[in-house]
Amino acid sequence: MPAIPGPIGFAAFVAVKFGGYVLAGAALKKLQPEITATIYKIAAVRTGLGIVIGPLFTIGMLFLTEHFIRDPRSTLPDRLFYPVLIVMRFLVWALVISIFAKPTNLTKRRISLYALGGAAWSCLLDLPGIALAFVAPGKISFC
Repeated sequence: MPAIPGPIGFAAFVAVKFGGYVLAGAALKKLQPEITATIYKIAAVRTGLGIVIGPLFTIGMLFLTEHFIRDPRSTLPDRLFYPVLIVMRFLVWALVISIFAKPTNLTKRRISLYALGGAAWSCLLDLPGIALAFVAPGKISFC
């Protein structure tokens, strides 16, 4: 019977992301020492945005797939999901960096460069996060 991660799996995924974003916040502060926010605040904001935007993004992609791709055999939704997710992560990282770097007058180019690194890091964090979520106990079964 198919199952999705339950609350423990979700918590494991969020913990991996938060821990990774703490490291990303430390890297950002090392590159831009004038950023005054703590690495934990940066990580909390990025994780919080991911928790809110992630499910909305997934539901939105499912809605678009349902309404615009009529052929159920099409693999286009599968091939588009992750590239679109990477763009979304880039935009979220750009927002987070802009918020915390506002007093530093970082150039848009530098924000974009850091956001690109953040998006790549978010994708890498998916590997242990998703793995832990699926091996954690308490899965929710459905038919």
